[in-house]
Amino acid sequence: SKYDEFSWSYMVEIAEYIKERYPDIPVIMFPKGVAAFIERGLVYGNFDVFGVDWGTPMALAKAKLGDRYVLQGNMEPCRLYSKEKTTECVEALQNIMEGKRHIFNLGHGILPDVPVENAIHFVKECQRVSKKQYP
Repeated sequence: SKYDEFSWSYMVEIAEYIKERYPDIPVIMFPKGVAAFIERGLVYGNFDVFGVDWGTPMALAKAKLGDRYVLQGNMEPCRLYSKEKTTECVEALQNIMEGKRHIFNLGHGILPDVPVENAIHFVKECQRVSKKQYP
């Protein structure tokens, strides 16, 4: 595919370079907007964590990649404007992942005007649902 030729293959090359030199350091691959690439089973490479952007369904990433990589993400950053929506999303992600290897995170960067207390709420909610799974 053109994506592989002009983007993915270079990211894989960088990850491989890092892993060769520092094999004990985890490498996170975070491509954006690659749901179709994931769905077609085209993800490959020597890295440890796959960052799932907010536009990619976590259930799809889990089904296609969850056995090979730790998944990270993928809460839509605008959810942070509402504590209620944040809680809903964190719980939904926990339910999708069902205890599989997962790092809670946003599916892209935090917006500058998100209230700090809402970001703190996100962290506390991640801790809360993780304790249910891992006391």
